[in-house]
Amino acid sequence: MIRPTAATGVTRDPVFFRWTGEFADAALEEKFLRANLNDLRARVRATLYGCYVFVIWGAFDLVTHGPTPLFFLVMTGRLAALLLLVAALKLFRRPGQLNGLFVALTLSQFLVATIAPFSLWWDSTDYSTGIMSIVVVLFAFYVGVPTKLSRNLAASLVLTFGAILVAPALGNYDPATLLQNALLLIAANAIGVQIVRANNRLRREAYLTMRQQDELNEQLTHEIDVRREAEQAMRASEESFESLFFNAPQPLALVDPRSLEVIQANSAAQALVGYERDGDSKLNVSSFFPNGDVVPSLRMVAESGGRGAGKEVELIRFDGTRIWVAVSVAPVGFKGRRSVLVGLQDVTEKRRQLDTLRQARDMANEASRSKSEFLANMSHELRTPLNAIIGFSEALQNELFGPVGSPRYREYAEDIHDSGVHLLTLINDILDLSKIEAGHFKLHEDEADLNPIVSSALRLVRHRAEKADITLNCVLPDPPLTVVVDERALKQVLINLIANAVKFSHAGSSVTVSAGLRSDSLRISVADRGIGMEADDIPRALAPFSQLDGTLSRSHEGTGLGLPLAKHLTELHGGTLSIESAPDVGTTVHVDLPIECVAHRLDRDTA
Repeated sequence: MIRPTAATGVTRDPVFFRWTGEFADAALEEKFLRANLNDLRARVRATLYGCYVFVIWGAFDLVTHGPTPLFFLVMTGRLAALLLLVAALKLFRRPGQLNGLFVALTLSQFLVATIAPFSLWWDSTDYSTGIMSIVVVLFAFYVGVPTKLSRNLAASLVLTFGAILVAPALGNYDPATLLQNALLLIAANAIGVQIVRANNRLRREAYLTMRQQDELNEQLTHEIDVRREAEQAMRASEESFESLFFNAPQPLALVDPRSLEVIQANSAAQALVGYERDGDSKLNVSSFFPNGDVVPSLRMVAESGGRGAGKEVELIRFDGTRIWVAVSVAPVGFKGRRSVLVGLQDVTEKRRQLDTLRQARDMANEASRSKSEFLANMSHELRTPLNAIIGFSEALQNELFGPVGSPRYREYAEDIHDSGVHLLTLINDILDLSKIEAGHFKLHEDEADLNPIVSSALRLVRHRAEKADITLNCVLPDPPLTVVVDERALKQVLINLIANAVKFSHAGSSVTVSAGLRSDSLRISVADRGIGMEADDIPRALAPFSQLDGTLSRSHEGTGLGLPLAKHLTELHGGTLSIESAPDVGTTVHVDLPIECVAHRLDRDTA
C-alpha cells in the first residue's frame, strides 16, 4: 500500500472503491473483512436482539388469529430468520467462513422482508403504523445487519415493494397517501444506502490508514535494524580485515588503481615476489609485470566495480627470476579510498607439468601415427609376395603344368595355399584397421540389396562351417530391403562375425544370421550357441589383438582383429555394434545401422 520516495519517504498507491464503499480489489476487501471479523460478529449480536422482537411479535398474531395453519407458517418463517442469525454466530466463527456468514444474514433478511409486509396485511394494521414499522425495519437492515450493501439493498427493495403492494388492503388508504409513503420508503432506502456507503468508506479508509501506519512502522524498524546490522558488520569487517589479510596463506595485495602503487601486501605476497622491507620504499605493480597484462585489468575493475577473472601472466621477482602466476582482482574500499584487491597464485609448476603432458601427448600421437603408417606400409609390402605364394601353390595343388609326382607334394602345396590365404586375410585386416585408425579409410556408399550381401558373406564362410559340422541359417525381411552402404565394408563385417561365430560354436550346432527393421535402426544379428563369454570379457573381445584365451596352447586360432574391425566398420556407417553373451549359452552380436541407411523395400514381384 505504501512505497518509499526520495522526497517524502512514503507515498500511497491509488486505492479504488466500488459504489458500495467497498474495495474494488477483491483480495484487499477479503483482508479487510477478515481483520474486522470480530466487529462483524458484534453487529450480528446487536441484530439478533431485533430479531428476538420480531419473533416475539408473533405472540400478537396468536392472540389475534389463534393457532391457525397460517399462523404456524408465519411463525416458522420468524423462527427461521432467528435461527439463521444464531447459526451465523455459532457456525461461522473463522475468517475463512465469511461467505457462509453473509449467506446466513442475507437469507434471514429476505425472510423478514417477506414476512413483515404479509403480517401487516394479515393483521389489518393501520396504514400509517404499518409504514412506520416498515421504515424501522429498513433502517435496522441498513444500520444493523453487517452484510454486503448489494444484498442489503435487494432485501430492502423486496420489503419496500411488499409494503407498497399490501397498502391497498390496509385501512385509511388513499392514492395520495400511498404515493407519499412510497416516496418516504424510497427516501428511506436512499438514505440507508448513503449511510452504509459512507460508513463502509470511512471504515475502510481507517483500515488503510492503520495498515499504512503498521507498514511504515515495520519498514522503519527494518531499516533501523538493517542499518544497525550494517554498522556492526562494518566495524567487525574493519576489525578483522587486516588480521585476515596479513594472515591469509594466499598472496594478497591492495593496490591504488590510479597510481598503481601497492598500499599493503601480506607476507605471502612479499615472499612470492622476493621482497624485503627497505625503509619506506614504495612498490609499483607495473614493475612486476613486463608485458603490461595486469595494469588494464586493475583500472577496468576499479572503474566498473566488477571482478577480474583469473588470468595467468608472467611475473618478474626482485631477484630477476621469472615465474607464472594466476592473477585475480576485485574492487574494495579501504579506509575511505577506492582500492583493488589483487590475489596471486604461483602456477609455474602447474604450467611445467602441463607442458610435459602436452609434449607426451604429442609424442604419443606421433608414435600412433607412425605405427599406423608402418603397419599400412608393411601390409602393402607383404601382400605382393603372398599373392605370388598363393598363386604358385594353387598351380602346384591343381597340377596345372603336369603331375607333381608324390601325392604328399600336393598336400604340402595345399598347406602352403591355406597358410598364405590365412596370412593374407590377417594382413588385409591389419591394413583396414590401420587405415581406420589413421583416418584414411573412406566409405564408398551406394544403394545395394541387403539379401545378396548377406548371401555372399554366408557363401564365403560356408566351406569352413561344413568342415566344422556347423549349420548356417538365414532369416531376412520379406520383401527385401535396399540399403545405402559400402557393400564391401558391410560384407567384411558379416564375414568376420559369421566366421567368429563358426569358430566358437560346438560341432552339430548352428549359426543364425537375421535382419529386421526397428523404430530407429536396421538391426542385423549373428547368433551362435557356442562357448559364449562373461560380460566382463566383452570389452576385451572388442579390443584389437586381444584374445580371451591368452595361452600359447589356446584351442582357437586367430589374431583378435575380427570383432574390432567389424566394430570400426559399423561405426564408420554411423551405427553401433553390441554383444550379448553368456558362458555355455552362446553369443549374439547386433549390428545396428541408422534407419536413414534404408533406401526402400523392394517389391516382392520386382525383386
